[in-house]
Amino acid sequence: MRFARITLGLLLALVGVLVTLAGAVVAFWLVGPDNTVDTGEQRLASKGLAVMTAPDLLDRHGPTLHVTASASKPVFVGIGQDLDAASYLSASEYSRVVRFDVPVSFDTQEMKGGQTPLAPPAGLDWWRVKAAGPGEQTISWEIADGRYDVVVMNADRSPGVAARITFGVELAGAFRTCLLVLGIGVVLLVVGLVLILFRRRNQSAPPVPVTANAAPQMPYTPPTYEKQGQVRRYAGVATGVVLLLAATGCVAVPEKNTSQSLSRPAVTLADGKTVVARYNEINNKANQARDAKLSETIEGDPTLAQTRAGYRIDGTLDAARKNKIKPFTYTKPQIGAPEFSSYPMRFVVSSGVSDDPDSQQLGVWQRQNAGTPWVLTHSVYPGATTKLPSMEGLRTPAKADMAKLSTLPQTAGNDLATYLSAGVKSPKAALFVPSPGTVSLLGQRAKSKVADAKEDYISTVTDTFRPSGEPVTFITATGEALVFLTLTEQYLQNVEPGSNAYWTSGAATAFSSFVKYTQSLHQDYLHQVAVLIPPKGPAAKTRILSLDGQLVGAGGS
Repeated sequence: MRFARITLGLLLALVGVLVTLAGAVVAFWLVGPDNTVDTGEQRLASKGLAVMTAPDLLDRHGPTLHVTASASKPVFVGIGQDLDAASYLSASEYSRVVRFDVPVSFDTQEMKGGQTPLAPPAGLDWWRVKAAGPGEQTISWEIADGRYDVVVMNADRSPGVAARITFGVELAGAFRTCLLVLGIGVVLLVVGLVLILFRRRNQSAPPVPVTANAAPQMPYTPPTYEKQGQVRRYAGVATGVVLLLAATGCVAVPEKNTSQSLSRPAVTLADGKTVVARYNEINNKANQARDAKLSETIEGDPTLAQTRAGYRIDGTLDAARKNKIKPFTYTKPQIGAPEFSSYPMRFVVSSGVSDDPDSQQLGVWQRQNAGTPWVLTHSVYPGATTKLPSMEGLRTPAKADMAKLSTLPQTAGNDLATYLSAGVKSPKAALFVPSPGTVSLLGQRAKSKVADAKEDYISTVTDTFRPSGEPVTFITATGEALVFLTLTEQYLQNVEPGSNAYWTSGAATAFSSFVKYTQSLHQDYLHQVAVLIPPKGPAAKTRILSLDGQLVGAGGS
């Protein structure tokens, strides 16, 4: 019994010493009262434009990550989804932290690329958290399930990053858990020492009458069941301690990442509205100054091409700048943000127009990569009474979605061009439900053809529409396809032999003025169209939501 007690006592004391030391070291040296385990200040440098961690290093979620960075010059530090951060630095030289070893050792990989200055990182909207400026910059972020990177770079985007960085992970309840472990270690140590040092008093045997003929008596031995009970109690205490250690040790362990999704919505609703607000502000400034360069920061083709042409025409017809475009804004924007797994990304906005209660605006914003701004590429103006699809649940098309449509977007573009070229009598007209603007345009072109053909110097007139570029397609929550098309139109007047013709007034003079042509005159238009293609059905027709054109050129031969 004594040997068993001492053996168990030694074992508990040894375990108690180890647990006490481990709890004390972890609680007061590694974790601390702030529940944060950190790497201490580490120096990370790159000849390139940034230092970025690989997404595999943030492979658990739940705890809060703290990153502190400082350098001799103003520094930027941010955390973003790998989809965005990798796109932002894709063409740049930078250093990638690919491995972290205990106690503190980082392995880096040099990523080749150029050193062309990137877009200012602080102005990008996809960072989860960010900080920039001189001195020490600190960010904190509750790690989410997914693939995320930490990026550190010079705030001025210059190459040659040399930063002092501290990474810390805040584990809720870690310090309390460590103190509990320390306390359990002390208890084990005390119990072990008691078992080792405790000596039981010898129990006296009851007096036995001595007779002359009595046989000698054996010493008194306590019942066996008492020894078994003590061993069970010791074993129970040890088992309970082990279970408590396991339970408390698991409290602060973060969960392993399980999300396999590599996609995300193009924007949040708040960021989408911020993009529209920025467009409103800059667009009005550009319109007042007829500044196409400024428009390039917020628009892309085909919308930018129409804007440039409009400024050129306005500059010709209103050289004195007496007529300026009245400022307007897109009001109450409704955001449709499909998910994307790569760039370019797009989102759709349906809004009102502040200076025109009779119309709406339907537009597509696109970002080519993570380092470029959002620009308005497609923009049409349906009438206020036109029913537009809901922006909720808007998504990019899958093959299964396309197979359910009554016609493919590219086919719809070709059929629409045929319909507009031939007019209302075209066989393709039966495939569409025209918008009021479409009916008006076809009526105007029919009248122009009749009037121009009566001119002595005009022999024939043709009007030809052609699809241009690829359709931009989204699938609505109801399974319809919202498609944005671009069409070119050439209105051609053939000149009678022996005659000549030229423009002396009107919008065409912005592109060709008083130049005499002997064979033909042409006016070139760029049209943006939004259509809604329904699923297959016996009476399925493509609905034209809006058709908006702009003269973009004129000339002849």
